[in-house]
Amino acid sequence: MICFARFAYYTLIRDAGFFGLAAILLMMAFSFSLPIAFDAGGTAILLFAVLLLLRVAFLTEMRFQRSEAWSALDEDERPQGYDGLIWARAELETMMLRFAKTAAGIAGLLYGSALIISIA
Repeated sequence: MICFARFAYYTLIRDAGFFGLAAILLMMAFSFSLPIAFDAGGTAILLFAVLLLLRVAFLTEMRFQRSEAWSALDEDERPQGYDGLIWARAELETMMLRFAKTAAGIAGLLYGSALIISIA
């Protein structure tokens, strides 16, 4: 894995960690009612998935060059040329879509758990 892809991956891991922490704190805050707690956690994680999808939808080449994953790297660590820029943007889009897919799945599990607990 080249340096850009590794840095972009860990940037997305960090963002997912922050939203996961927010979801856990919301679930702890609503721990008096488990269905509400799971629902709040699912909502926080689903918000992360939606925000990732919005980032992908509005990711142009100019915005990509201002992104953290691109601008934090040194000149020699970035993919070279216009083809490298296109490849890196496509790689970041793919990673963000994978993270959004996983986050939506986790949100679905939390919503399903809230439904099962409320039925039982």
